[in-house]
Amino acid sequence: MATYTSNLPETMKAVHWTNIGKPADILTLEEHQPLPVPTGTNILVKVYASALNPVDWKLMKGGVPRFLMPKVKTPGLDISGTVVGLGPKVGRNNKAGVQKFTIGDRVMAMLDFSKSGGLQEYTLVDESILVKTPLEWDDLAAAAFPLVGTTVYESLVVRGQIKKGDRVLVNGASGGTGSVAVQLATALGASVVGVCSTANVDLVKKLGAIEVVDYTSAKVHEQYTNKDFDIIFDTVGSGQLYATSGTLLKSSGQYIQIAGADSAMDSPFHLLYSGLQILRKKLHGLVTCGPGYQLFTTFPNGANLATAAHIMVKANAKPTVASTFEFSLDQVLKAYSQSQSGRAKGKLVVTLQ
Repeated sequence: MATYTSNLPETMKAVHWTNIGKPADILTLEEHQPLPVPTGTNILVKVYASALNPVDWKLMKGGVPRFLMPKVKTPGLDISGTVVGLGPKVGRNNKAGVQKFTIGDRVMAMLDFSKSGGLQEYTLVDESILVKTPLEWDDLAAAAFPLVGTTVYESLVVRGQIKKGDRVLVNGASGGTGSVAVQLATALGASVVGVCSTANVDLVKKLGAIEVVDYTSAKVHEQYTNKDFDIIFDTVGSGQLYATSGTLLKSSGQYIQIAGADSAMDSPFHLLYSGLQILRKKLHGLVTCGPGYQLFTTFPNGANLATAAHIMVKANAKPTVASTFEFSLDQVLKAYSQSQSGRAKGKLVVTLQ
């Protein structure tokens, strides 16, 4: 039997979408949605805040086959909140990296995109992907971190094998993911060069970059011509940067890309085409014995999230929150509009409590 805190409501507010299209055309706010029931190893979390990510509105375009998606989708992959309910099998998992939880714990998580999202007042999270919020962070920072923290850790540490003394180029260094990448790479002893616009140069320097390239007035491949970098971390998906990466990366280096073209998820055809382009780039690196190329999708991983957060906290770093929004349909749509502009300096966070 599940265990609950006292005085839980019977219903909650939740944002839904059931058709494909633009957020403004398909999102609705349900005022009296029944609370989800924690079964198995699921934990019921009262959501304090949920951060938006571009993948939210890209999924709404319909590029992912519908049979892989639930009939009713609640967007929002990042949450912070408080544990208010425990499934009957919570705490029995002795797998390394799975934390133990009790009612009242402050927590954060990256959610599975195929299940319930964060834009609802209560949500279910499997214990294996839930992490206790660092004492040093408030709930806004905690909501802003899970997806980008997990992505950056897997990109730089697991795939990039970053080590002290490496030189790392971060493209999109002022965005939600890029800003965390600058901080985490610096914390691990790398020298970071950030790429951003004029308005964000000071921010990226403050985050730890030793040099910053203003892409509005300079070209990276003209400024660095001697295979200067061990890792290029491209959070934007720049075709020009990849095309010139031969002059930027050491032969043993890694070009790690986490964002494709915005059109990649417009339809299953676009998704297939993007996949073929990834394969072409991987084969090119193998045939020429040159730098490696990786583009991947991040999935929830509680152990990696906890490790990434520990690195950040130890370095007195935290994710950058660009703007906060109230939990109303108008405010949620405003937040998604800002996300689609691609100009946010950090993460966009909706507060639900």
